[in-house]
Amino acid sequence: MTGALAAFAATALYYLGFAIFKVAADRTEPLRGNRIVHMVWNVLTDWIFVVGLCLVLGGLSLQIVALSEVPLSVAVPIFVSGLVPLLVIAVVFFGERLTRREWLSLLLIAVAMLLIALSIGSPPPIKATAVPAWKLAAVVIPAVGLPLLIMIFGDYRPDGRHARPVSGIAYGLSAGLPVGAAELAIKGWSDSHEQALEILRTPYPYVTVVAAGLGFGIMQLGFQRSRVSIVATVMTISAKTYLLLVGTLLYGEPWPDDGGRVALRLLGFGVAGAAVLLFPRHDDPTLPSQHVEQAGTTRTG
Repeated sequence: MTGALAAFAATALYYLGFAIFKVAADRTEPLRGNRIVHMVWNVLTDWIFVVGLCLVLGGLSLQIVALSEVPLSVAVPIFVSGLVPLLVIAVVFFGERLTRREWLSLLLIAVAMLLIALSIGSPPPIKATAVPAWKLAAVVIPAVGLPLLIMIFGDYRPDGRHARPVSGIAYGLSAGLPVGAAELAIKGWSDSHEQALEILRTPYPYVTVVAAGLGFGIMQLGFQRSRVSIVATVMTISAKTYLLLVGTLLYGEPWPDDGGRVALRLLGFGVAGAAVLLFPRHDDPTLPSQHVEQAGTTRTG
């Protein structure tokens, strides 16, 4: 399987799993970030979530294959392409609607990915780069620790009949950092010379599990309270931007070799950031949305 094909297959499994996560979130009793044990138990004992988790884990496995064969600058635009079918699923199956401002944000994201793709040029062959544990910890700990603290101490319920429902920007950003950290570890995993069980002697599997678990937990909170189209989009952009920026520096992948392509890449990052900032912070109350008060309190099946 070529690296590009593995990246597309990983993306398909990844976002199909996210759609199933949304189904699970809608039927699970309300989750709270400051009740982690309760949240983990309710999520992991839901067979629908477990099905989605198996698909996502399959996608993560294929990411290891993809990132061992193609550079981050090629893989990241492919990974982001999965947002298109996920948005179709959100609109067709979950009945979500987007405002003109939100569609404009999505258009800007598409432009950003096009700019990054145009900046690729002819990347050199993949070369494994050993990364000291302290350097990996320096970029992973903040990406995991900050969202964890926000989830524990900053989680709140938007109570009240007249409370304005949040659009999901905060959940997407908080989930995106640990997911991006997990994908950083996957990149190191793919570059590692260790074989089979020997990989367990490296930090990569453990960082992947802990960071991905935190990101998926925050994502479930967001899916209960906000639209999947917003949470998943912001999560994807923040995670992939973190992966491309930090991963390029951490693993020594070269930037474009001429000023024009450098400008395209920097412009792509700027447009992606502007797209996230353009998303409204609160939902239009006339749009179909899911919030924690509306989440299912009992399970069926």
